[in-house]
Amino acid sequence: MGSYRLGLYSSQRGFFTLIGLLVVLVIIGILMAMYGLPGGTGTGSGGGAATVAGGAKERAQDVVCRNNLNQLRTAIGVYNSTGAGNPPTLESLNAGVPLACPVGGEPYEYDPATGKVNCVHPGHESF
Repeated sequence: MGSYRLGLYSSQRGFFTLIGLLVVLVIIGILMAMYGLPGGTGTGSGGGAATVAGGAKERAQDVVCRNNLNQLRTAIGVYNSTGAGNPPTLESLNAGVPLACPVGGEPYEYDPATGKVNCVHPGHESF
């Protein structure tokens, strides 16, 4: 009887073995499910909390939103320290920071009387 190989490549005949091919197909299926590619069990768009990559993208956008707010608050503090009071609008700061939430696109809420800036996106109220 001949010997059977379980590897991906059989050097005797130069072809993929059935077991090796099945292993590759299972790995591709798992990757498709994780990243939400068409044919996988994910969302199909590569985003959303249902996929690993989508969850990481949302967390990264949350960090970007928090960072934008911190930069705006610092710019408001610097503007205020010049003795001019709080800026009348966020646009007048010219801080070079996006003025909208990267997750939902809602503009940041700013109160010139208090100098406070907040994100109105659900879940970002504590930022």
